[in-house]
Amino acid sequence: MIEFLSCRPNLEVGELAPAAAFLRDVLGFEVEVDEPEMGLLLLRRDAVGLALVRSASPGINATTAVYIGVTGVDDLHERCAARGAPVVTGLTDHPWGLRDFVVQMPGGHRLALGERITQPG
Repeated sequence: MIEFLSCRPNLEVGELAPAAAFLRDVLGFEVEVDEPEMGLLLLRRDAVGLALVRSASPGINATTAVYIGVTGVDDLHERCAARGAPVVTGLTDHPWGLRDFVVQMPGGHRLALGERITQPG
């Protein structure tokens, strides 16, 4: 049997510190690995891992870089707004059963944070 166990997107950023501070202070991630010589930070919150990779010319998606499934999306939205996180798309209920919003982190990456509100189909 084949099972996929995890996914850790690598987000390129020009500067590690502002992006790491956002993920830590706004979203509650913790740094697992800090390799400044390599320009690499690995962060984790619960089952979600993210990597920040320093790049002289970071690639930034025109849409969201990552979709993170959460519980308590309304509380998380309130937390982000209270901490001054740039919410680029407010809370939205989608016909496919998700409620989500999008924040922009330093460096330009957009993270969608969403919760299942109904079962699909």
